[in-house]
Amino acid sequence: MSRNPIKIFRTDNGPCPYLEKRNWQNISFQTSKIPPEGYTSLLNQGFRRSGFTIYHPVCFSCQECIPIRIDALNFNKNKGQRRTWRKNTDLRVEHQKPEFNKEDFALYSRYQNEWHKTKVKIKEHEYLDFLIDSPVTTEIMRYYLEDKLIGLGWVDRLPKLLSSVYFVFDPDYVSRRMGVFSLLYEIEYARRLDLRWLYLGYWVKRSAKMNYKADFQPAELLSDSKWIPFNSYSSK
Repeated sequence: MSRNPIKIFRTDNGPCPYLEKRNWQNISFQTSKIPPEGYTSLLNQGFRRSGFTIYHPVCFSCQECIPIRIDALNFNKNKGQRRTWRKNTDLRVEHQKPEFNKEDFALYSRYQNEWHKTKVKIKEHEYLDFLIDSPVTTEIMRYYLEDKLIGLGWVDRLPKLLSSVYFVFDPDYVSRRMGVFSLLYEIEYARRLDLRWLYLGYWVKRSAKMNYKADFQPAELLSDSKWIPFNSYSSK
């Protein structure tokens, strides 16, 4: 039986979202299905996914996007994280398969418009392509305060790890530090599943947007195809 070859593309995505005066470029390919062990291998080579697109940054003269993963089984909350956890013990989290939901889409759109100041109307097909289409097993986590949806998280669930995909929240609840709480919840979820690693995508040392990832320790960074302790790399 013949198989269609995978077509690999190099894309120029415009200005870098993390560092000024840089352009963001990737190598990428698309697939609607990938075995769990295949995607695990790709994660361990520095790839990530967005919908059906598997990508890896290859920016000219820049290697600042460093893959990061948290050691969930050995993680201990710091003082601020313990405070955030206590503040959100009244929330309920429901796990479901990824599917289009108008309430989800409304919250996603509001988050993009109000938090990220998106100036264009969010289109449904863009949301579907980004967060509903997935070549691996994915879960949507819905965060409720009583019956009000105030947060949405997406994680890929693989046999040996969780991979955090994206998170949005209701801007009216910024004081709850929902982004921090969602990662704390995902760490606890990994522990319940007896999975050691929670993959967080990329860490960029000089990006204020990425600083929060350094607060979740112990963690490891991918350097020269090897996972090394966060502190041994970040101190360079």
